[in-house]
Amino acid sequence: MKTICLLFLFTAFFSTVSFPQNIYDVRSLSMGNTGVSNSYDIDALNNNPANILKQRTNNNSSAYFSIFTNFNFHINSEYFSYDFYDKYFTSNSETNPIFLSNSDKEYIVNNASDEPVNISVLLKELALVFNIKNFGSLGISLDERFTGNFKVSKDPLELGLYGNEINRIYNFSGTGYKGTWVRQLNITYAKNIKPKKSKLFSDLSFGISVKPQFGQYFADTDRNDLTITTNNNFEVRGTGQIDFLFSGTSEDNTIKMSLSPAGFGFGFDFGINAGIKNISRNGQMNIGLSLNDVGYIKWTKNTNRYQYNGNYIVTDITDPAQLDSLNKIVKGTKVIVPAFTTALPMNLRIGLTYKIFSKPVAEVFKNNDNETANLSFEYIQGFNDYFGSSKKPSVGIGGEYNVTNVLSPRIGLILGGNEKFALNFGLGIDTGPVLIDLGTYNFTSVFNRKTATKVSAGLSIKFKVN
Repeated sequence: MKTICLLFLFTAFFSTVSFPQNIYDVRSLSMGNTGVSNSYDIDALNNNPANILKQRTNNNSSAYFSIFTNFNFHINSEYFSYDFYDKYFTSNSETNPIFLSNSDKEYIVNNASDEPVNISVLLKELALVFNIKNFGSLGISLDERFTGNFKVSKDPLELGLYGNEINRIYNFSGTGYKGTWVRQLNITYAKNIKPKKSKLFSDLSFGISVKPQFGQYFADTDRNDLTITTNNNFEVRGTGQIDFLFSGTSEDNTIKMSLSPAGFGFGFDFGINAGIKNISRNGQMNIGLSLNDVGYIKWTKNTNRYQYNGNYIVTDITDPAQLDSLNKIVKGTKVIVPAFTTALPMNLRIGLTYKIFSKPVAEVFKNNDNETANLSFEYIQGFNDYFGSSKKPSVGIGGEYNVTNVLSPRIGLILGGNEKFALNFGLGIDTGPVLIDLGTYNFTSVFNRKTATKVSAGLSIKFKVN
């Protein structure tokens, strides 16, 4: 019976690949995910549309672009590391089977139960920002966004590891996974206003993004109220069921690249950024506010639900007829369903950045130069858990020090959200025509690569046209 339960568990939850919490640009990734008040040019896309007209200190260019040179990912978990995967999932069951000791089983249950694994990948295939005098700034990007997470509750883990115990009720609720792949076109406009009579604001910019969404793949645990009960007569009874909702470009629910999307929708970003007057002689305060990913995707292609009916009874595990019936349940039933709609991962971001200059602020504004350092604080509130987002709020703190006009080391801290806690680090390199950003949201993973459970990396190479 233990083998049957393991088969049911892993067939149900790992029969398809789940791809990758919202990741932003590489610079923000290394500064506590702060970006609503301090991002600029291409990096402001998906952070705060009002900021695309902002530029890094000592830069005043007419255009920025990147082509397949902007990529980041992260895996966030409390237990899932390379060592964990290597120890329990890489052995061959025939030539090198895994034999788990009681301490191994106890470790897996205590550490993996009810703990989600979140995966996120963002690839900017193309990104452009044009700064047009007297008109404003126009930004365009084509993004591939992969998000996913899975979680296994305590009862199914114990059932799979220890086998069915007598007079026990196993509750599978809480176990599930989500996976999405969306191709996004981002069209952004931003405009700066100089409030001449304002005693509070030195400058004010606003921006809006219109983002057509081309859904490639969607998977979600739509229902899970499965329970398995055992008694002292060696009977095993199941009640409830597990349903998985799918949509994709292929009929068999596998992930395939296609120019014809499985779903289509629209998203919108709205943002403002305001500079505050008279903070200090050599300091400037900026406040940013954005509402991102307001929208939806309607999934219309290959929409189906896989149903795993858990209503069964096994009185004799040696009876072939009963095992055949159970095998049909494990395989599941595919049911065609009508088109359905999912919300985008809407989130509200509020933050502030304090910039320190080597010269008085009045002189700096003329040339956009001499920024020595900046410190940012940001609050992020998600409104749903779609596409790797989280309803748990997070707070980020980040700092950047411009050692020279070339090198800018960065550090950040994230509290809350799916991350719970993470220490970030990164480096910006300004070579003149090329801007390079490197970063990770978990600095300790650089030194503990095999045992780290929060792993991320990002690379951005941007080119500018003066």
